[in-house]
Amino acid sequence: MTNDQLMNLAAGARAAIADPARMTLVGSDANPRFELFHAASSLCSQKVRTVLFEKRLPYRSNDMMILSSMGPDGIVPAEHYHPPYVRLRLIAAQEIGREFVSGYSGRTSVEGEGFDPCVVPLLVDYEAGRVIADSRRICLYLDAVSSDPVQLVPADADARAQVMQQVDIVDRIPNGSLLYGFHPDADLRPEALKTVMESVYDYKIAALEAMTDANAENAELISAYRAKIAKERGGKSVRHDAAFQRAARHHVAALLADLDRALGTASPYLRGESFSLGDVLWGVNLVRLTYLGLASMWEDRPNVVRYASALLARPSLHKEAIQATMNSMPPSRYLDAIAGTTEVASV
Repeated sequence: MTNDQLMNLAAGARAAIADPARMTLVGSDANPRFELFHAASSLCSQKVRTVLFEKRLPYRSNDMMILSSMGPDGIVPAEHYHPPYVRLRLIAAQEIGREFVSGYSGRTSVEGEGFDPCVVPLLVDYEAGRVIADSRRICLYLDAVSSDPVQLVPADADARAQVMQQVDIVDRIPNGSLLYGFHPDADLRPEALKTVMESVYDYKIAALEAMTDANAENAELISAYRAKIAKERGGKSVRHDAAFQRAARHHVAALLADLDRALGTASPYLRGESFSLGDVLWGVNLVRLTYLGLASMWEDRPNVVRYASALLARPSLHKEAIQATMNSMPPSRYLDAIAGTTEVASV
């Protein structure tokens, strides 16, 4: 695809963003190589923005509203449901070669769950003429095309394997379940967030059905919207499922136990001596778990406590995970508590 074609599609995707203030340039390049479609609150977007920060790469930023809502004239679709953006993602889907998502697991990994045609983030590389979807793939891509000032995935085979093991573990954490689901035992999410989550799936499905009706002549878009509807209906069906929610939290607790043991090894990529992509992903996830009131899951795991403290003091994670969450999501006393005490390290 030519750059002109990519630019036209990207311009169409941008046209759905209601507030021009959410379209900005990051860095000093007036015509950056990269353009990112993302959301401030999106966990996967935070991972990509953290990598861009670490790499000091300029980019065009498009901060999208990713929750549908009910307006005075009816349903207002999320901005990343609009056809030009979905068409951009379908270009990336061809490269990935995965079937569309067909249900709900609470995870977002394309490798394990299938391709979701209506999510963020999405990266456009105008120099290479490529569109890249899925946060894991985007982060790896950025690390491959820019090794300065930090290489997040080491070239050494053994070290690379250690880092990629953690990347794959974090990529499969059921973050959707933790954010959207109502835990039967100790649901410590902000009350305002819980209120939103009671109706979020109804609005998502209504918006997607409206988009389906509006694009009835386009088989490609219809297929994409139907896949997304199936996923959201699946999420709605388990949001109050006690067994499903307990299983998700139990899974995360087991991963934190494994992380605590791994942090006790001699690997410089887990002892804080070398910053890696695994640290980026774990850092963003630990911020999200803290926001949800789940930091108690590692309070008796000293290696994770130390690790979290070191990660959250890193400027990239402080800005793109902590501050971005505080600025875009309902207040959480748990995150507020660490935001005011975290000393940001110098770079």
